[in-house]
Amino acid sequence: MKTTLIGFALGVCAILSPALGHGEDAIKYTQCINSFKAKDGIQTGTIIKTMTGDVFETLESSFQFETDLTGPVCSIMKKGRYNYILISGVGRKILAKRLQ
Repeated sequence: MKTTLIGFALGVCAILSPALGHGEDAIKYTQCINSFKAKDGIQTGTIIKTMTGDVFETLESSFQFETDLTGPVCSIMKKGRYNYILISGVGRKILAKRLQ
């Protein structure tokens, strides 16, 4: 009885999860063309270009890295209508707007 109830609950969650907006989430792995200087950081309005041809404008700042970053690997995470960029060597994800 418990096993059937748990299985039913998991089935309902699996069916409803795309309806709740979880089906649109995606992660893309690529490399940034940009170089970032540790003294400058990544400021609001910085244009980030990727090897896949995507262009983003940052909507947040980040100064959480110690060394200069040349062509770092980045992950682009789409959560609903928001894009976040996680750059290797930077301590947190950065909110960004897709331009192209």
